[in-house]
Amino acid sequence: MKTVISGLALLLNLCPAAVVRVPSEQPNIQAGLSAALSGDTVLVAAGTYVEFLTWPARDGITLLSEFGPDSTVIDGLHKVLVVRMDAIEYTSATVLRGFTIARGEQAVPGSLGAGIRCSGSPVICYNRIVNNRLVAYGYGAGVYASGAPVFHHNLVIGDTIANIDGGGLRYGSGVYCAGSGVFYQNVFMDNAALGGGGGFWYGGGLCLTGGSPVVFSNLFLGNRVGTTTGGVAWGGGLYQENCAAYIVNNTFVANVCSTAIAYGGAAFLSQPWTTVFKNNVLVHNRAEGVVPMGGGVAAYVDTLNDTAVLDYNDAWANTPTNYYACHPGPHALSLDPLFITGPRGAYYLSQVAAGQAEDSPCLDAGDTLSMTAPLDLDSLLHAWTTRTDTLPDAGVIDLGLHYEFSPQIGVSEQASLPRLRPTLQVSPNPCRSVAVLHLTTGPLDRSTTSLRIFDAQGRLVHSSFVLRASSFRLDVASMPAGVYLARLGIATARFVVER
Repeated sequence: MKTVISGLALLLNLCPAAVVRVPSEQPNIQAGLSAALSGDTVLVAAGTYVEFLTWPARDGITLLSEFGPDSTVIDGLHKVLVVRMDAIEYTSATVLRGFTIARGEQAVPGSLGAGIRCSGSPVICYNRIVNNRLVAYGYGAGVYASGAPVFHHNLVIGDTIANIDGGGLRYGSGVYCAGSGVFYQNVFMDNAALGGGGGFWYGGGLCLTGGSPVVFSNLFLGNRVGTTTGGVAWGGGLYQENCAAYIVNNTFVANVCSTAIAYGGAAFLSQPWTTVFKNNVLVHNRAEGVVPMGGGVAAYVDTLNDTAVLDYNDAWANTPTNYYACHPGPHALSLDPLFITGPRGAYYLSQVAAGQAEDSPCLDAGDTLSMTAPLDLDSLLHAWTTRTDTLPDAGVIDLGLHYEFSPQIGVSEQASLPRLRPTLQVSPNPCRSVAVLHLTTGPLDRSTTSLRIFDAQGRLVHSSFVLRASSFRLDVASMPAGVYLARLGIATARFVVER
């Protein structure tokens, strides 16, 4: 009998993993997950699925869209949490890949997550996590993670914590991670922790608490924390607390920390002596309010010391200052990085070798990254690029975000990366009194986005948040004649004002 049982166990172990297809074999995604065993893949056809998913208490299931997030949406209808993955401590054998996860909502004070809630170290990749919200104070409107998720190639946009009635703690509008998460090649854009009355706001794009998280080669764009009334806010783009964080080669642009007491437009480091913060680029971030402290990087005054690894960053044109209560380091820059638009976004670096007129000061200005686990960071940077001609970064590391070449998302040849550059048009162009800005494509159903206007010298002359619409009017009557760049989220367009 023992021999028969052993033979049966061996036969079961040799059974190939199954592919469970939705909706051809199972009617919806939840049914597909419930039917899947460890090692199986739930393959979802294109479509919009109105579902509120509870992941089974089984490790090793892959949930994969066939055609990527452009075509495959899980819509929470602003009712409840969209994807719940906290039944067990999942490992990296559990994968969520290639979906738009939109319009999740939690209304109970202290809620954990509205788009995704996960525990352990699942892989969450190539998704769009958009327009999820907490309507009371809480943690992680887009994603709440307890543990060490591997979070890469996601677009996290327009996720909000908006406690209209006043106080409470608002942590991580885009993503809140309590543990050693690994974050790379993500875009955190237009996420906001807002609200009326007093209270506390932490980390508009990403909030890190506990563990040893790695934040590597991400874009933080137009994220916001705070309100126009009382309270204290920290870190428009990123907030770090009680963790040994490794924050390197990221680009922070136009993030805002705004309230009565505001610390760190781009990033706030609560314990800078436990953090490595280097090779980053920080441009046009703002701290504003009654007591604004550090438009770029800020730390607590009582934690000021020389042991922090805070160096090799380019902090330029941040308001009111580039740094507050922390030292920029001996290799720091404060120069225009000379961003230029390339094949996959607006934050490549100008380079003569790639065909531009001048070299960015961020070229060859970084430090070698010694970390090899969980990722070999230095090797990845040398395989990726800051050049519009897509040649890899050779020699000394460049500062800021490095773009990766184009991997596929789904299993079909039609799969593609999320479109990270929507199309923006301005008409009439040239204009005199009013310009109409028209967003022709863009991420699904975000309620607000950030609008910034730069003059020909790269100076920020206008910044605001606007409601999502296919088109809207911009008053240019008071703007001097000249050439301007409009940036709506990550879409850009040049226009001319005539007088």
